[in-house]
Amino acid sequence: MKNALLVLASLLLLTACSNPDPVQPPAGDSPKFKVADFASAETCQGCHPNHYAEWRSSMHAYAFTDPVFFAMNAVGQQKTGGKLDQFCTKCHSPVASLTGETPPFFDPQNLSPISRQGVSCDVCHSITKINQPFNAEIELKPGKIKYGSLADPATNSFHESQFNPLFDRSQFCGGCHEVINTLGTTVEETFSEWNAAALAGMSFDCQDCHMSVYAGQAAVDGPLREQVHRHTFVGVDVPLVDFPGADLQRRESEKLLQNAASMRVTHPATIRAGDTLQVQVSIFNNRTGHSLPSGVAAERQMWIAISAADQNGNLLYQSGALDANGDLRDQHSELDRNTDVDLTVFRQTLRGIDGREVLFFFEAKTVENNMIPFLATRTAGYRIAIPAGLRGAINLDVRLRFRSLPPYFLRALGLGDLVAKVPIVDMATEQRQIPIASRAD
Repeated sequence: MKNALLVLASLLLLTACSNPDPVQPPAGDSPKFKVADFASAETCQGCHPNHYAEWRSSMHAYAFTDPVFFAMNAVGQQKTGGKLDQFCTKCHSPVASLTGETPPFFDPQNLSPISRQGVSCDVCHSITKINQPFNAEIELKPGKIKYGSLADPATNSFHESQFNPLFDRSQFCGGCHEVINTLGTTVEETFSEWNAAALAGMSFDCQDCHMSVYAGQAAVDGPLREQVHRHTFVGVDVPLVDFPGADLQRRESEKLLQNAASMRVTHPATIRAGDTLQVQVSIFNNRTGHSLPSGVAAERQMWIAISAADQNGNLLYQSGALDANGDLRDQHSELDRNTDVDLTVFRQTLRGIDGREVLFFFEAKTVENNMIPFLATRTAGYRIAIPAGLRGAINLDVRLRFRSLPPYFLRALGLGDLVAKVPIVDMATEQRQIPIASRAD
């Protein structure tokens, strides 16, 4: 298991692609395939029940159920007059895109059952080549041959099996997890981050963390294997609507996040009343293989929450607390805008052609990255005034917190009812008690 070094690894783009020419969405050609060319996941279930059960609870299966995706795609089509076309759909449901089921203003109610399965078994196991590790630059060949990572697949009467070494490499994942928008801006770059970390030479790939292995059978009546890949594809996103295995995904996502980084809190051993307590919080990205946060990092929030109280629980200081809407008190807060002057939040900021911040990836001309690269440390300092005459001790609480979607973003999509369903995960926590020394000490 390589989890000690790679815990959040995802997938996506080479350094040479950091400033590419604008990438255009498909021009609406005739459908390349028919829906009947693809097998449903249930067809695979009979021989691969474990993999099916794992996939069924995964975010790959959720990709074309996700209300955030549908809302984002609808806004993008409306804002671009349909020019966004298949840009989002070709990764969230390759079957729907390749079979012509999703014109720019499609009705989700009219989709075929197979298209609704998102990134299904037959999608991945029909991939023969990754032309470029971004924007679904992939080649599929659905049919009787299924491709995978087993060098010695068991023979069967249902389909041929063919080994493809690509299935164990990060480039395979980069096909969809690196995104360059139509303005030529890289807005999701987990593969590039992994590639920059030089982990390829050490044989650490996305699959080591996100498709961990166990001993078992790849198929019913197949040989017992020491390493069978798990197909839950655990990451930092979780279902926000009723979905099979949602609780499992939440638990696995929480474990992943809580093993992603190390936090160090430093401060004096004691403090005198009337003085200023200086606290430093350092976050070390030592376990992921990519930046923290990663993926669509403009929609992620990872931040430091710190509070200090006296021994009676009276609050003396806080940063990283939420307003009544659930937002951080930064420029996005509608209630307490920019009142948290010490706020430390790690994320990506998108800027449009005019240089102003924009919410949606398809509007971004430039990006500002305030993430923590792999093996890098970021330190935040806090100055806490201790009232004169205070006795006892200072109770310090420090947390590294994460959520995949902030409330203001969901409200902008008309999905405010989902705000309460987005979990906030404490990736690391520290509680300290600092004695207040008398002036005579």
